[in-house]
Amino acid sequence: MERHVQGRHQLSSTSRERQLVSVVQRNRGISKAVLSIPESATHGTAAKLVGLNRGVAADDQIIDLSIGALDTPTDPRIDRGVIDFIEQRSETVHAFAPVKGFTFLRESIAARVARLHGIEYDPDTEVMVTPGGVKGSISATFHALLDPGDEVVIPVPNWPHYSDMVRLHEAIPKTVLVPADEGLTARALEGALSERTKIVVLGDCINPTGKIYSTAELSELAQVLARHNTRRQDRGESPVHVLFDTPYEAHVLGDRATTFAALDVPLAGGDRCSMRPWTVSVTGPGKTYGMHGDRIGYLCGPQDIVEAAARAQVNLTSFASTYGQVATHIALQPEMDEVATFRAKIARSNLEAMLQELQPIPSLRVSPPQGGYFLFVDLSAHADAYQRLGHATAEQFLLAEAKVATIAGSHFAHGEALDHFVRINCGRTGSLLTEAATRIRHALTRLES
Repeated sequence: MERHVQGRHQLSSTSRERQLVSVVQRNRGISKAVLSIPESATHGTAAKLVGLNRGVAADDQIIDLSIGALDTPTDPRIDRGVIDFIEQRSETVHAFAPVKGFTFLRESIAARVARLHGIEYDPDTEVMVTPGGVKGSISATFHALLDPGDEVVIPVPNWPHYSDMVRLHEAIPKTVLVPADEGLTARALEGALSERTKIVVLGDCINPTGKIYSTAELSELAQVLARHNTRRQDRGESPVHVLFDTPYEAHVLGDRATTFAALDVPLAGGDRCSMRPWTVSVTGPGKTYGMHGDRIGYLCGPQDIVEAAARAQVNLTSFASTYGQVATHIALQPEMDEVATFRAKIARSNLEAMLQELQPIPSLRVSPPQGGYFLFVDLSAHADAYQRLGHATAEQFLLAEAKVATIAGSHFAHGEALDHFVRINCGRTGSLLTEAATRIRHALTRLES
């Protein structure tokens, strides 16, 4: 027990320690925008777990269910294709690439989007490849659109880096707490919009809740934005844009909603309003094909926004890795679509098995998500008991008593009381998930006794 509690403290600094570090950094002239954002929950946890598990017997090591990657290996055809490309066209790999990405990759992206979503983008003017994975695409979009003081509406719980990246641009994240099964409703969006709103963040499979918006739900949100933007247009003001983030698009295994850019909604006067001029869709091959290390993202959107994003990118990072672009081009070919579906089905099967392990536990609230491979678990019923042991959050309790690393719910909703929720990554192997579920059950049994 003593070792596990010590590990918990190694994973999370005290508030006083963070304040002291912040004061020193401010005195050194570190950017206020940088100091306003916390350490990455997923990357920080994974790095520290390596140290905690070093020298510990395998059966006693902490099981990492924090960072959201799949254990299913990348299809070897992608590796083989990159090797063949290097052997045949090494001069291309080692030369400068176009800022917006290789033409052949942008054409593959446009074709993949058309197959999956039924919407056509011009690969020359409406598609851009970014380094840094989907984060790179989001950052390029933010650079293109945000000015200091602009507001970005973010329904939460949601991926924590949206808010962090907004702050880095000296804009203001405006979080809206929403139920996991409902997501952002038209009424909630109407209440969140202001004259300073510049972007609304949406997506097709939300991390960590697995919420999937239906076409009807997205259409209701689109009507709110259409009314709002029509008024802005009449006043000669900037519209509210939508960042439609879809890194988990392959993990929508049921009916797929119409993608936001393809929506066309009626206005009160009988006219219709397309969402396409206001929507930037971003995604990448990481979650779909297991290509996290390739760090490729891409965005599809209006020509003027794509050009603005490219202008920012050339001054930040120039262009995406040529190796990663080649690998992504191979992954996006039609014959690889079945790979994306296969990987998603394996992940969903593992999630359902984990769900069966956890649902019988008394007072543990966990529901099947609509999509994705995360479980967002509520341990509130056990909070008083584990807090008496000195564990402030569910994440700390599971780490110390079950030796299972998760991500605290509070990371997904800045300022909201989700300390007793955890996100569990079910993209790991079945045997590892079974062992983790067993440890969680035993830890809760000991707690109740």
